[in-house]
Amino acid sequence: MAIYETIYILDSLMPPKDIETTNQRYSGIIKDNGGTVRKLDKWGKRRLAYEIQKKQYGFYVSIEFEGPGNIPKLLEGDYNYNDKILRYLIYRFDKYKLKAMERDQEQKPLSGRTEVPKNLEPTAAVEVEEEVLTLNEDEQVEFNDKDENFEEGVADDVDTTENAEEDKES
Repeated sequence: MAIYETIYILDSLMPPKDIETTNQRYSGIIKDNGGTVRKLDKWGKRRLAYEIQKKQYGFYVSIEFEGPGNIPKLLEGDYNYNDKILRYLIYRFDKYKLKAMERDQEQKPLSGRTEVPKNLEPTAAVEVEEEVLTLNEDEQVEFNDKDENFEEGVADDVDTTENAEEDKES
């Protein structure tokens, strides 16, 4: 079975109860036809890039599911029938996306602890007065962060491409 994702935009003026029943309806279509819902994300109300049916806002929902190839056609037919769906997109994950997902799942247990211990105190900031910028192996430019002419001083010391070409010719 393949893994798909469908993203649809609902009319933002719908009551939250109707939005929830719409999400359950599409999850039910997936389950009734032999698929499984892996993840249902409600992105919420967002501004549209351009007006659709004279509406500036929409409620975005994303459903990631696994199932046979007939489910996207069934969902598409239902999306076209429902007037509250402003736009929709259904796509199948390609092999590269699936490999990336597998790799991410393998690395999660290895990442270790995600929480920061509560007993750690913030470290004091150290002020750096001078830094060295290495342009190439032979040249080094020193500058001071507190210098008022910081940008000008660095720009004067750097060779432009025309000067570099003249140096190569001589």
